[in-house]
Amino acid sequence: MCDSGGSVTQSKKVFVTAMSEWLTARLERPGVTIAPETPLFGSGLIDSMRILELIAYTEMSIGRMIPDSAIRMDNFSSIARIADVFIGEPSDAAA
Repeated sequence: MCDSGGSVTQSKKVFVTAMSEWLTARLERPGVTIAPETPLFGSGLIDSMRILELIAYTEMSIGRMIPDSAIRMDNFSSIARIADVFIGEPSDAAA
């Protein structure tokens, strides 16, 4: 999320809450709320088309592009994992 100056100012907790709300609304599955540890691929919530939306949303939220080397299923396995990898030091994404 950006403040009025355009800089990214959010904590992992804010990111996780916002992404959970976005995914829950985007997927529109009645009665399904996506928790931080919900497996996104294993549960069938995210497929090869929706991953592109998820990457774009993540980039918008963190205010930077995700390097190609960091676009791996394990980095997008859950909301909690996405936050662990991409909220913090940019070098974390390649680990």
